[in-house]
Amino acid sequence: MNNTDKKDKPGLLTQMASVVSHELRNPLAIISNSVYFIKTKLAAGGAALDPKVAKHIGIIEGEVKHSNDVIEEMLAFTRPKELRCAPAAVNSAVKDLEGSYKFPPAIVFKAVTDPADPCVNADMEAVCYALRCVLDNAAQAMPEGGTVTLEASHDGKLAYLAVTDGGPGLPGGDGEKVFEPFFTTRPRGIGLGLTIARKFLEQQGGSARAENVPGGGARVTLSLPLSK
Repeated sequence: MNNTDKKDKPGLLTQMASVVSHELRNPLAIISNSVYFIKTKLAAGGAALDPKVAKHIGIIEGEVKHSNDVIEEMLAFTRPKELRCAPAAVNSAVKDLEGSYKFPPAIVFKAVTDPADPCVNADMEAVCYALRCVLDNAAQAMPEGGTVTLEASHDGKLAYLAVTDGGPGLPGGDGEKVFEPFFTTRPRGIGLGLTIARKFLEQQGGSARAENVPGGGARVTLSLPLSK
């Protein structure tokens, strides 16, 4: 038996993701730098870009971003994340995403904070990453546009961050299926976003669940234990 056969499959998957991401990131960086150089040269002297040229440059930039996003998902899925938990206000995650997350123009984003602003002991970078995965999923469920709501709330033990969209809802109403690795109903994407979101929450003693909402749409709720 050779050394490769002796390695466990999860270890091989982690190594493969690391190698592939390295080999892809370098050419993607070169493409991105070359596109920037071309834009700079074409705009020299203040001349306006030809609309068709500008369109195709935008397509290249969009595809480079999409490729880098896929690489980030692969690494987040395969690599264990070292958490740095600290006391944090739940509303801080809502406010951070309200100011930084960029939705398509057709999407209306509604952010609702918790008046009590409960506190959790969590790695808020990981929590916000998980929320971005959920928001990505919500926006992609409504290609024609609609409203996405991010709402913070709590009960006696847990703080909740719920994302609700107005899309078609969960396939078959199955709230667990969407958390399976590589499950996706979209023509593009590798189906790891919600898997990663649940992974990051469970690492912090929390959870993630999905359900259909009355009148159409889906809701994904992330929960975290309240600080004592």
